[in-house]
Amino acid sequence: DNLALRGVALAERQRRNARKWKMIERALTHAGTIRTVLDLPCGTGRFTGHLARAGYEVIGSDIAMEMMQVAARQLAATPRLHGYVRADAERLPLADGAIDCVMSIRFLLHIDPATRVAIIREMARVSTRWLILDYRHKHSYRYMRLRLRRALGVPSARKLPQVSRAEMTSELAAAGVRVAKVFPIAPFFSDKWVVLCEKTVPA
Repeated sequence: DNLALRGVALAERQRRNARKWKMIERALTHAGTIRTVLDLPCGTGRFTGHLARAGYEVIGSDIAMEMMQVAARQLAATPRLHGYVRADAERLPLADGAIDCVMSIRFLLHIDPATRVAIIREMARVSTRWLILDYRHKHSYRYMRLRLRRALGVPSARKLPQVSRAEMTSELAAAGVRVAKVFPIAPFFSDKWVVLCEKTVPA
């Protein structure tokens, strides 16, 4: 039974990854001028390999060496994957405008807003123009359902870190970037956006 449950959970994670990757591809295509990508944090390479196989020149970065070692083993000999850099997202060891696009998925939503602004500003510094980020937002069935459960006093372990479109836009502006286009994972039903951002002053 436990094995079957793990199999179901794995299949669902794979479906979620596939949906998110589809939106990332759309963001990359919409930008149109991206050749090099920093995947930050890359973790075990969930999307790093997808980027390289899609034809981008890719570097993975994470603060956890163990994660990158797993990615390196799993993605060994992947063309256009140029290695890994251990880094703190608040102090990236890259020059200004060193890379065309910084992609950060499933990371920023776990960070408090002030730190998130600082990290996005640092990502923008090392990018020539583009960032691809993901946000949890309030404009969804899932958010409204959680709010209703809270209002009815139904216990829920889940917090509500979602932002409105206006809050996201304001936060990004504070970091020196603007929204170029939002790609909903599943309009209304999902509370996740993939957001293509552009530096307000390109390198």
